[in-house]
Amino acid sequence: MGKVQEHKRAAKAKRQIDFTPSVASSQSDRFEIIGEVESCLPNTMFRVRVIDSTAEQMKGRLLLGTLAGKMRLYRIRVMPGDQVKGYVSKYDLTKCKITYRSSNRQSRTNH
Repeated sequence: MGKVQEHKRAAKAKRQIDFTPSVASSQSDRFEIIGEVESCLPNTMFRVRVIDSTAEQMKGRLLLGTLAGKMRLYRIRVMPGDQVKGYVSKYDLTKCKITYRSSNRQSRTNH
């Protein structure tokens, strides 16, 4: 490689800025929640009442929840009364993504 190409490549490397988000910063812009599904809505949407959260101000709120990637892909069924885990973006505190449905259904199966 000639001196000119080397010089241009070095100058280009200096100009480039890394815009890829780091793992730590991508996790800091959302709050993890644990909630209970209150009702099912059309288009795999749910009303979720927040039981526990990493942010204290989220507890007790009623959110509009949708299924996240793998849950939607594998058609995991979520029913009213199920306990779910998910996350809320700090930019929209009224919506959440559901990432996990707990399988402890013993409280509803006892008659």
